Amino acid sequence: MHTWVNTQNEGWFRLMLEEAQVPYSYISDQVVRSTPSLKEKFDVIIFPPVTSNISTLINGVPRRMLADGSDFGGPIPWKKSDLTPNMVAANGPDQTDDIRGGLGFDGLANLKKFIEDGGVFIPITAHASLPVELGMTPGVSIAETPQLQARGSIMNTTVEDKRSPIAYGYDDTLAIYFNQAPVFRVSLLGGGGGPGGFGQPGDVGAARTTGRGSATDPDIPQGRPFTPTEREPRRSRAEQELYISPEQRVQLRGNIPPMRMWPRVVLRFAEERDLLVSGMLAGGSVLAQTPAVIDVPLGRGHIVLFANNPMWRHQTHGSFMLVLNAALHFDHLHVGRPAPGSSGSRSLERLSEEH
Repeated sequence: MHTWVNTQNEGWFRLMLEEAQVPYSYISDQVVRSTPSLKEKFDVIIFPPVTSNISTLINGVPRRMLADGSDFGGPIPWKKSDLTPNMVAANGPDQTDDIRGGLGFDGLANLKKFIEDGGVFIPITAHASLPVELGMTPGVSIAETPQLQARGSIMNTTVEDKRSPIAYGYDDTLAIYFNQAPVFRVSLLGGGGGPGGFGQPGDVGAARTTGRGSATDPDIPQGRPFTPTEREPRRSRAEQELYISPEQRVQLRGNIPPMRMWPRVVLRFAEERDLLVSGMLAGGSVLAQTPAVIDVPLGRGHIVLFANNPMWRHQTHGSFMLVLNAALHFDHLHVGRPAPGSSGSRSLERLSEEH
């Protein structure tokens, strides 16, 4: 899927698919807007990056109507004509009488229905903001990371869930191309922890239990006897993402999604000391160990979020199969996920409960 705002970046995805001889349809956001029954035509929709601005994704090239009902400016065609004989080749991939207007709210509704009906939606990098910010991916958020500088760098990742079909054929580690954003956070209660993400108790930047002072100040109440609290055990990043305290399980039980809807981290950025392979990196602690590829169930379908651009300018050959695996196994992405009542699911539930 492309927008008429910009059609350059998705051209690299088309090139990869064509060289791999993978047949595909090339549709604009206008097609999504006007097609309520998308699942009848497509199983997978890949949305390469254009902009992270949700307003632009919804509205596209603006169409403005004046108070008298007239169309200000008129249509903006993108098609072969006597005036523009070289605009589109005779067998060009797409053309339209008017490039104005984006997904619109009808398109958003159609896209959500497509996923709930069993489709797989794959928004790449900046386009992850569309399902995340509009509430389609419970448990996943995008962190603001002003201290991070990672402009077009190669980063190490680890394959966290080899049972996921998305990771089929991959070894334990994979170097990927990453350009600044998005930085995902996963939490069963939504959101993602304090500055720099999930901190351990006592770490600089970790969230304070009481909210008093900074992480380096004594956390002692004033004017009354002080009883030290028991230090919580250290947990891995994956364990922290699934952890819910007993108190939260009672107080916020209506906000906790069922286990079959939990976000599934497939690929995770490496620890800070192992993160950078090549390029620029400053403030890497906010990126280290965060999810790089996440599979989020929605209805009968899935949203597969990519923090990396797996088809960047036809240079990232090693990550092509992450997308192709997701497409190939569109109706089997649940494989490898612990079934309710299994020993694997019980261990996950215990992990979310234990102190």
